[in-house]
Amino acid sequence: MKIGLMHNLYGELARGGAENVVKLMAQELRASGQTVFLITTKPRGMKSLSDIDPTGLKIYYLDSNFYNLGSTPLSYRLFWQIGNIFSISRYFQLKKILKTEEPDLVITHNLMGLGSLAPLALRRLKIKHEHFLHDIQLLHPSGLMILGQEKKIESLSARAYQALNRWLFSSPAKIISPSRWLLDLHQRHGFFPCSIGEIKPLQLSRPDATTDRRSRGDMPPINFLFVGQIEDHKGILFLIEIFKNIKDQSIGLRIAGDGQKLEAAKNAAAGDKRIEFLGRLDRTGVQGEMAKSAYLIVPSLCYENSPTVIYEARAADLPIIAADIGGIKEIIGPHDQLFTAGNQEDLKKKIIAASK
Repeated sequence: MKIGLMHNLYGELARGGAENVVKLMAQELRASGQTVFLITTKPRGMKSLSDIDPTGLKIYYLDSNFYNLGSTPLSYRLFWQIGNIFSISRYFQLKKILKTEEPDLVITHNLMGLGSLAPLALRRLKIKHEHFLHDIQLLHPSGLMILGQEKKIESLSARAYQALNRWLFSSPAKIISPSRWLLDLHQRHGFFPCSIGEIKPLQLSRPDATTDRRSRGDMPPINFLFVGQIEDHKGILFLIEIFKNIKDQSIGLRIAGDGQKLEAAKNAAAGDKRIEFLGRLDRTGVQGEMAKSAYLIVPSLCYENSPTVIYEARAADLPIIAADIGGIKEIIGPHDQLFTAGNQEDLKKKIIAASK
């Protein structure tokens, strides 16, 4: 069986958990004997990337101005979004690839930058289509719903945007979501009435013995870890502010990741030697840090679907302190803790209690 995957970011251009999900999906499908190819994007003007990745996966890279869109003026983003939705040239570009590959099934993920007409191309070519939900990108073009801004997806412009996406995504055979919360949110807004909905939490393998935290006798007793994008909506500045107000000098905060707010985060942490920035780590590096940590903190200020970092922590038997927002509470374990999202005092109490 030949299966095509579509996702806007991949490989060295990856940013977060959605890309890890796509990578794992490609690996699992190929391991089961399927023939797999991927359609993704690269920054316009970037040198050509290999059309075969190190694992042997065939990749089509399409030029896109999607990258660093968040740092552009609002007027440009609006113009770009309209072009992304109605790009006829991208529609025919995708159609040409699909005709060449002749897949039996295409699983779409985040399509921002690949063009919103991709489902229409699949429908016209009569290719079986499944869609994997990662965020609220079909409800709002930002893909984000921040705590306190829940009404943004009910605005007149958002409803018009949703109406178009309901039509474009009217025919997937299956909708896959790691969380019940995200699937229910879409269905409440009239999406996928004819599609089968499947809740499919991630399955990550346990780290090997060299990084399994249970095998280490030298693990620091109080070491908190943040892994993720260094952005406002991930709550990293919120977390640093709380941490600096905790006087206990015996605890440390290690921050793994990068993003547009990296310098702001470093400035906020300046002078506090307990806070260390590790940069962006691959999965092996993350597992190594989890082996040295006492707790993972997920302080998100945005509605999360099903963060992959929580699955990684659970696979490593690392306890978690996480914001109770979106689908997070569906995947934490019995030894993990939730705090009220955006509540500084609640998170501070959890951290202090965990450090005793």
